[in-house]
Amino acid sequence: MRTFEGRGDLARTRSRSAGPRCARAPGPAPAAFRSLALVVSTGLVAALTACSGSNAMGPPLGSGGVGLGGAAAGMGGGTSATAGAPGSGGAGAPGSGGAPNTGGAPGPGVGGRSGGGPATGGVTGTGGAAGAGLGGATAGTGGRGAAGRSGGGSGGATAGAGGSMTMAGSGGAGGTAAEIPPGYVPAIMGVGYGGVRIVSRDGGKTWGDRVIIPGAKGDDEGLLRAVAYGKGMWIATGWKYFTSTDGINWTDRGMVDDGSLKGCHVVEGLTYANGNFYAACSGSPGVVYRSSDGSSWTKIANIGNTQGHTYMTYRGGKFVAYGDSLTTFQSTDAVTWTVMDGVSEGTYCLGAFMNRSDCHDATWFEDGFWLNVQWPGGIVRSTDGKKFETVFTDERDYTVYQGRAFTPGYVAPR
Repeated sequence: MRTFEGRGDLARTRSRSAGPRCARAPGPAPAAFRSLALVVSTGLVAALTACSGSNAMGPPLGSGGVGLGGAAAGMGGGTSATAGAPGSGGAGAPGSGGAPNTGGAPGPGVGGRSGGGPATGGVTGTGGAAGAGLGGATAGTGGRGAAGRSGGGSGGATAGAGGSMTMAGSGGAGGTAAEIPPGYVPAIMGVGYGGVRIVSRDGGKTWGDRVIIPGAKGDDEGLLRAVAYGKGMWIATGWKYFTSTDGINWTDRGMVDDGSLKGCHVVEGLTYANGNFYAACSGSPGVVYRSSDGSSWTKIANIGNTQGHTYMTYRGGKFVAYGDSLTTFQSTDAVTWTVMDGVSEGTYCLGAFMNRSDCHDATWFEDGFWLNVQWPGGIVRSTDGKKFETVFTDERDYTVYQGRAFTPGYVAPR
C-alpha cells in the first residue's frame, strides 16, 4: 500500500636603386617574380628589376632589394600588410624588414638578407562569455585571456534578482566553478517513490528519461524525497543517496548513513546556494549539514524543533525549513535560524514565502507555472495555481513524492 508522507515545495615605398639601369637577363621572368607581381604594387615590381646602390656590384637583383613582411608573406595575418620598405645599401647590405603585421608571422625579404619585421603578437583576449547561473542568476564577468587567445569566464554562483528558476536572470555575482556543462539545457527534475527520477526540458509540459529502483515502489528505502542541482551535479536523497552529472545516468552512493551524513538516516531537506549544497535532517532540533562537493558533509547548525520530515529550500535569498511541527524557520546563512512568524509550512510562490496551502501545495516556478503530483503516477501543471492539467501519467504508477520534490537545473540534451 502506497503512502504519501510529508509535503512541501521544493561566446610601397618605391623600391628603386639609385644606380644605372641594368640589362635584363634573357628569358621569361622567374616564376617567383611573376607571383610576386600579383602581391606587391607597381612600384615594387619596378624595384625588383633595378640594380642596387650606385657603386654596388651586386647581382641583377641587389641585396638591398625589398623586404616583404606581413600577411603578403607571413602566416596568420588577418588582413594584407603594407609592403616592405626598399633596401638601403649596395651589395651585401640587408634589405629592410617588412612592416609588422598584426597577428601575422614575419615575412621573408626579397632581394635582401633580412626578412620582414617581427609581427605584433595577438592582443589580449577578451574574457570568456559568462555562463548562466542558477536560481535567477547570471554569471560574473569572464576572466581576461592570455596573449593572442580568448579567455574563458567563470559561471556565476550567487543568485541575482529577477530571472527564473529555469532561465538565467540578472544581477548574479561571478563565481569560480562552472555551473552549466557546455551544451546542457535547462530542465526540471522530479523524484519519488520507487526511486523514480524523471526529467522535463520544456517547463514541465512533457517528461522522460525516467529512472527507477527495481523492486521498490512504496514508502520504503527506495523512496527519494528531495533533489538539488549545483556545480553541474544532481543529488537525490531519501534513505538512499544518488548523484548524476547529466541528469540521465545516476550513481548509487549507498545509504545516507554510510557516509559523512551518518546519523541523518533520512535526508528530506536538500538545496543548493552560493556554491554549496545543504542537507537537513529531522529531529528536535532539526540539523543542517553543508558540502562544497556534494560528497563530504559537515554539520553547521541546528534549526529548531522541526520534529519529523524536515524540509528545506533556498528561494528569494533565504533558507527556509519546516517539518511535522509546521513551524517555519528562516535563515540567511543556514547557520542562524529564527521562527518566521505567521507562516505555516513556509512555501515560496509568487515572489514570497507564504503558507503552504496558499501556494497550492505545489512548486512554483518564476516562469509562471506550478507543478504538483496526482496519485498514482501523475504530474499536473497549472499557470494560475487553480486549474491543474495532467501532463504526465506513469504507466507503472511511479509517483513523484510531493509537489515540493521538483527542482530546476541543467541536463544533457536529448
